Amino acid sequence: MLAVENLEVVYHQVVLVLKGVSLTVPEGGVACLLGPNGAGKTTLLRAVTGLLPIHEGRITKGEITFGKIPLGARRADEIVRLGIAQVMEGRRIFGELSVDDNLMAGAYTLSRRDARRRADRFYQRFPVLGQRRHRPAGFLSGGEQQMLAIARALMADPRLLVLDEPSLGLAPQIVADVAALIREVADSGVSVLLVEQNAAVALSLARRGYILETGRVVREGDAAELSADEDVREFYLGLGHAEAKSYREVKHYRRRKRWLS
Repeated sequence: MLAVENLEVVYHQVVLVLKGVSLTVPEGGVACLLGPNGAGKTTLLRAVTGLLPIHEGRITKGEITFGKIPLGARRADEIVRLGIAQVMEGRRIFGELSVDDNLMAGAYTLSRRDARRRADRFYQRFPVLGQRRHRPAGFLSGGEQQMLAIARALMADPRLLVLDEPSLGLAPQIVADVAALIREVADSGVSVLLVEQNAAVALSLARRGYILETGRVVREGDAAELSADEDVREFYLGLGHAEAKSYREVKHYRRRKRWLS
């Protein structure tokens, strides 16, 4: 569905953030991207969705293809029309607008009639949103806002949904609800590129996973394989070495321990 090949991205013409990143998203499946803050995850998503120019960034090497369509030089609105929608970190709902207006804002690629039908379907799927459809979205709980943000992105009827930290700031039960929704989206045939700090949740949802550190992919593989990897488990699943600051440092400590023993 999506292929990123040897991608390099520079900000302000001098700061090299992505340094030859390659990954793929399977059709009708989930690919997750793990990594610490500052690794370049959001920059990669901006490159995919056409938002780099807003942040004074540009692709200097490599390519991104959606199906067989190159995306590198396309505007964000063109990319949405091609079938890619994004839910940004922090949800970014329009708090002053009603829930209904938020949903309709995500449907600008559809006719008014089709948008109305699609919105009504989401109200059936999320009754709590239907009950609050005329209330300002800013009055929703964090979990409800995340559901609204995902529903708004899905209003465009995308073939690829890009999610940036969907569990951020949510209670554990709400995280489980959001994970179930992501699984439901993937099961419906929509591909998903998921950036998520909660590695356990991300790997449980994904078919393929990538670990990004300092702008480079340092590990990739099937999600089940990454879940079973001792180094991944140690650093990303809460069993980390006290001094380790990255996945690569965990590998270093483990290799050193083996050598000393």
